[in-house]
Amino acid sequence: MPVMTRTVVVSGGGSGIGRAVAITLAEGASHVTVVGRRTGPLEALAEAHPGTIDLVTADVSTPDGARRVADHLASSGHGCAGVVAAAGGLSPRHAPGDGLAEVEAGWQAAFRSNVLTAVLLVEALTPALRDASGRVVLLSSVAALRGSGAGPYGAMKSALHAWMFDLARDLGHHGGTANAVAPGFVPDTEFWAGRLDDDVIRRKSLETLVGRPGTTHEVASLIAWLLGPDGGWVTGQILSPNGGSVLGR
Repeated sequence: MPVMTRTVVVSGGGSGIGRAVAITLAEGASHVTVVGRRTGPLEALAEAHPGTIDLVTADVSTPDGARRVADHLASSGHGCAGVVAAAGGLSPRHAPGDGLAEVEAGWQAAFRSNVLTAVLLVEALTPALRDASGRVVLLSSVAALRGSGAGPYGAMKSALHAWMFDLARDLGHHGGTANAVAPGFVPDTEFWAGRLDDDVIRRKSLETLVGRPGTTHEVASLIAWLLGPDGGWVTGQILSPNGGSVLGR
């Protein structure tokens, strides 16, 4: 009987931290299934790592999109070694004077983008994760630890933390793990698109103890460690690589 290939599913893998995670894992000889809504960036990533990265174009904020990923793994014969739920981002903020309907729409959009993208994907893959003693990493944000200043983003990421604790308990019965990684200022992501200038970078860098932004590779390396051979006894934790902008709690 052929040995089943075990893959790590990375959502939001077409850009930013998700893309860096996929590359780090592929270069470390893991098989990666990259998931995103835009086919072009996923194809470029898969073409650069033939045989190591495959792709699924899907919107995992919907049940159909999450099921598409689970069906892909089943049809390709891949076991699920882990899930990195990196899809998410900012929703348009309501303007001063907007009514409650606009506020509601913004919060609903943020919930779908940052919470349901993780919940639906992991739920769809939970049977495969249990079978493979798989590991889950939820991409959170330092905003979940200190607030995002305005709007729903920090609250949505914070919601992932409580859910992660339940995941850790469940997967632990099957030898698996669940953790959240809450990065600080990492400018090379679509999260910061159109919102960066030299002054923002300077101010954000001065908030850290090391005087600089983080990189997508630094965050990806931490996530890869959690998924790797030495990360199996770390579970139910919130890890925040943030350069010391928020100290341990």
